[in-house]
Amino acid sequence: MKKIISLLLCMIFVNTTTLVFADDAVTTEHLKLPKKLEKKTPTNVVNKSDVLVSVLEYNTMQLTFAEDFTSKTAKVGDKVPFLLENGAYTNEGTEILPPSSRVIAEVSNVEKPKAFNRSGKVYIDFKYVELPDGRQIPIDAKLFSNKEYLSRGKLNAMGKGMGSTLGGMAIGTAAGCGIGVAAGAVVIGGLAIGMPVGFAVGALVGLVTPGLNYRAKAGDKVEIQLLEDLNIQK
Repeated sequence: MKKIISLLLCMIFVNTTTLVFADDAVTTEHLKLPKKLEKKTPTNVVNKSDVLVSVLEYNTMQLTFAEDFTSKTAKVGDKVPFLLENGAYTNEGTEILPPSSRVIAEVSNVEKPKAFNRSGKVYIDFKYVELPDGRQIPIDAKLFSNKEYLSRGKLNAMGKGMGSTLGGMAIGTAAGCGIGVAAGAVVIGGLAIGMPVGFAVGALVGLVTPGLNYRAKAGDKVEIQLLEDLNIQK
């Protein structure tokens, strides 16, 4: 009799365990990404069960600025909202995050533009995902780029510097012409003096002029990479 009871208990335990594992069975799907981002992302694996969806570490996402942003007025502690306007889905059709979900970041440091055309930098920490129903899901992520901060590119800063240099050259050339005329030289002589002065003044202005503030408009895109799994309870 004891053997029969023990056997029945074992059968109940096995069946119960099987049901638990069946309910929590994990399937693997793949995060849907824009084509350009898909080509360079390290992984797009998503694990899904009946109770949890996990977007695995190193996955990437494309966000857009929810509002205009500039480093000129940014302060440490400011919230920076980003949008997942169309939500996040897997290639297999599972909704991970609904449309209009937001990713909230916080400014951790701001570096103002500096001389020699060094543009301003904004460091941000991604804090949480905010769902349309108000729920907040912690997120640990970084910018998916070769820089750890938001900043204008070198070409933008060089273009500004070139403008300053040309402006300085114009001023210097005019000053040089004045020197030449004051010295009794003909206009050609004035230009001969003015051009070297213009280059010298223009180069100096181009060097000492500060770089650019970072600016983004609502809708501008930014890419992020997860540093830990993003877990969404169903």
